[in-house]
Amino acid sequence: MKRILVTGSTGCIGSATVKYLLDKGTERVYGLSRSGYNGVLPVGYEHIPCDISDQLRMHEILDEVQPDAIIHLAGFQTPECQANPLLGMDVNLVATANLFKAVAENCKELERFVFASSVAVHGPRSIHPDGQIGPDAFYYPPNLYGFWKTAGEGMAQAFHLDTGISTVSLRLATTYGPGRDRGLTSAPTTAMKACVMGLDYEIPYSGREHYHFVDDVGAGFAQSAIYPFEGYGAFHLTGKTIEISEFCNMVKQAADRIGIEKPGNPTVKSSAPAMPFTSDLDHGPTLMKFPDMPLTSLASGIIQSMSLFNSKALNGSIFSINLDS
Repeated sequence: MKRILVTGSTGCIGSATVKYLLDKGTERVYGLSRSGYNGVLPVGYEHIPCDISDQLRMHEILDEVQPDAIIHLAGFQTPECQANPLLGMDVNLVATANLFKAVAENCKELERFVFASSVAVHGPRSIHPDGQIGPDAFYYPPNLYGFWKTAGEGMAQAFHLDTGISTVSLRLATTYGPGRDRGLTSAPTTAMKACVMGLDYEIPYSGREHYHFVDDVGAGFAQSAIYPFEGYGAFHLTGKTIEISEFCNMVKQAADRIGIEKPGNPTVKSSAPAMPFTSDLDHGPTLMKFPDMPLTSLASGIIQSMSLFNSKALNGSIFSINLDS
């Protein structure tokens, strides 16, 4: 595909997606975001400042760009949706509905639409049977964010039925690694940063968690847009489930391997509530449709992340860390 439009392109996942697309030879990637772009624009990337809630501007952009594929990543995360319910509805629900309508009206050459969904649609792990949770597991969203994503998947399917354009809803759980600074599931990344800085940190939820390395997430969304696919489907992004306490142990082992002299101690907060999103996600059906999606081991992803954080700490670079998250 020659032209791909990515909404939310300056966020953690958006940046990784844009990089993967350009590395794989996409001729032009159009990044749409409320935020400006810091640094030198990569070759092949065009940044378009725009809020997806601005319907008139969205129609203009789509009519002008005429993308071959759209990857819709923009949206409010769990804490923002709970703190600002109506605003979260406007962005995650209303603006997404308007985007689907605008695409149907303006994009004459579109071949693929990829909607960023979430395992929040499935609710907590405890309500599902033992074993892996397939993409056809029942919906039981635990919060507003989950309801908005459930509705988004419905809109994605309706969009496909109405237009015939191949459409993918790709669900993710906990993204960790460089750039993952916001949202409920940013805590594992905060734990790695704190450990590098010699600070203790308590992850504010307990149980099991399903992890995706940030580079794999970007590659996953990109592959969903560029790999041959027909019809509509909802899939789980490739990842790995372990106990959150075990993730903390792996962070401490990585700190020792990297050679951090006085690492912090990541732990699970005493009496922490259970992780509200399900785990043990089955990505077998995903790899059957998109076999080139990568899966970085947790050990490797943690080492890569902490090595980068440590390098920044050693050379005096400032990176964000919120120990209250």
